[in-house]
Order: sequence, then C-alpha cells, then structure tokens
Amino acid sequence: MASAFLGHPLAVSAHDARPPQPVNVVLVHGFTDTGAIFNPLVSVLEKQGCHCFAPTLRPTDFRYGVHDLTLKLAAEIDARFGRSQPLILIAQSMGGLVARDYVQNLGGDRRVRACFMIVTANHGTLWANLSPGGGVRDFAIGSPFLRALNADLSAWKSIPAYAYWTPFDFVVVPSISAMCSFGRSKSIPAPFHQSMVKDRELMADIAAKIQALPDRPFASAGNGR
Repeated sequence: MASAFLGHPLAVSAHDARPPQPVNVVLVHGFTDTGAIFNPLVSVLEKQGCHCFAPTLRPTDFRYGVHDLTLKLAAEIDARFGRSQPLILIAQSMGGLVARDYVQNLGGDRRVRACFMIVTANHGTLWANLSPGGGVRDFAIGSPFLRALNADLSAWKSIPAYAYWTPFDFVVVPSISAMCSFGRSKSIPAPFHQSMVKDRELMADIAAKIQALPDRPFASAGNGR
C-alpha cells in the first residue's frame, strides 16, 4: 500500500487512495528553557508540512529529576496525539535525556520514528557533578540514572538517532559527552550551547533528515515491549 509519511501525496489508484499521514514532531526543551526555544526550528519544519508540538515541562529546573519530566512529557504527548500516533522527537540539551527515557523506559520505541538530540549530555556533564543535590544530579557523569540509561540501548535498534554537539560547549563538559554510541553524531561549530538549537546548518540538517525518512509502517517500529 502506498503511503505519504512525509506529507507528500504519492500516486495511488482510486481504490487505494488514503489521506497523507501527518508528520508529528514533538520538541523537548532542556534545563530552565521552555518550548519557545524551538520557535525558529518549528517555523522551518512547519513549512515542509510537519505538525509541531513543543510543550513546556515544569518544573523547568528538573528539581525532581529527569523521569518526573518524562512522565509529564508522555502525558502531554498522549493528550495531543493519542497513544498510538507515530512521532519524531527533537530534544535540546537535557531534554534529550527526557526523550531517551521516554523511548527506552515508557514504551516510546513503539511509536517514535526518529530522534534528534541537540547538545544532550548523553554521558553526563561535570557541572552536574558539582551540584549539591536534587534532580540535576541525574546529569552528573556516572550518575545512577545515566548508568541505567546507557546500560541497555536495545530500544534504538529500529530507531534512527542523531546527536549534535559543538566543541565550544561550556555546559556539556566535556563537549564530546553529547555524542552518542547508538546513533550518528555530528559536530556543528556553533559558538555556544544555547545557540545550537537555532543554528542554520543544524536546522537544515534536521529538516533534510526528516524529509528523507523512509515510508514504512509504524507498527513495525521498536521492539514491541
């Protein structure tokens, strides 16, 4: 059966006509940010037919840890798209850990088609090691949360993952901690951590990769957990 995952109708017979399936993109902000940080990227993606949703997850300072915001993200997604609509995740900074937690521990692997992580401390950051406590400790190098998250990466076998990092990052320290072992990593020479999400090269790369995603049934995604 022909489909139109990327919003471009394909040639089909009169007996096999189906409305094009929308591309639902969920954008997950990072520490002390809000969904508004994605406004430039949302503008780019909506021009190519994506349906974008960038909720603000509170508390934005992650005081109760990553998993607290993962549960809130899941509730926001289900309220907006139901429990089975396919999704693409784009996450900025520590929001990438929320996205990963959703895919790996809340069954997101059954519906997520691709994940883009922008300067996410996949292996922790030294700044969090200096924190006196609270949820920020989840970002610390060697934290129990990160050890568990990186111990089982089987959920990513069928999901394309992309990690973007900059060598000029002074939030994720060392900056190579934003690379990931379960997907492709790309260095973008943005001058600051916060500027990465608005970098033109990065936005163009994400838009192109979404446009190039293959047409295939979403029901086969993930490991079926």
